[in-house]
Amino acid sequence: MSIKLVAIDVDDTLIDDKREITAENRKAIARARAQGVRVVLATGRMFSSASPYGKKLALQEPFICYNGALVQAPGALEPTLHRPLPFHTAYDIVSIGERAGLHVNIYLDDRLYVKEFNEYTRFYTTIGGMKAYPVGELLSFMEKPPTKVLYVSEPETITKWQKELEERYKGQLEVYISKPEYLEFTAAGISKGSAVRELAKLYGLTSEEIMTIGDSFNDISMLEYAGIGVAVANAPEEVKAKADYVTASNTENGVAEAINKFVFR
Repeated sequence: MSIKLVAIDVDDTLIDDKREITAENRKAIARARAQGVRVVLATGRMFSSASPYGKKLALQEPFICYNGALVQAPGALEPTLHRPLPFHTAYDIVSIGERAGLHVNIYLDDRLYVKEFNEYTRFYTTIGGMKAYPVGELLSFMEKPPTKVLYVSEPETITKWQKELEERYKGQLEVYISKPEYLEFTAAGISKGSAVRELAKLYGLTSEEIMTIGDSFNDISMLEYAGIGVAVANAPEEVKAKADYVTASNTENGVAEAINKFVFR
């Protein structure tokens, strides 16, 4: 069965270590789209942070953002899907992070809010290419449910809190490590995989007609859902083990290799 939709993670998958889309990746994506294949960005990023890459590729399909909590097409006035965290659960997660001395991000109306601008804010915004808004006490500022909450800290600290909070809030929210320094929280049942599934329903596709490409733990759900799940070579071994195929790394045009192999076979 032919591939009719390709969902691609952005960081460390679509873009290289200079945070650019290689010419080979652009060419392969353009060729796929010219043949009627839908190409979707599937990222933990904000919509506004993913949009510049969508524009460079001239994509019209909805972006999967915030690990699936928001699905929105370029230029659309309303999202295709938006499922924020329950307010009381988000309040708990922000409170726990602040008491532990972790840097906490909250996302409201596609804006990033932090308590203060510090080294972790600088690290995060440099990678993501977005603006952060310092607001002081986050719990006082947060008057409605955020789309996502994220901790930024050292990798060993992130791993510790991931294990503890995943167990404590099992069935209440999703807990993902996207980069070694990031621990992300979304509503229960929300993932890149669930968002790809929603788009499959929208377009009348089966999972066998979908290929997904990613590199990190928050990509596993969509790798497992798709008929062809592809991990880039720079992915952790645990992620590669969930994939049907391991392509070249993000610096060696892994996206182009996967598209050329499975879309044009």
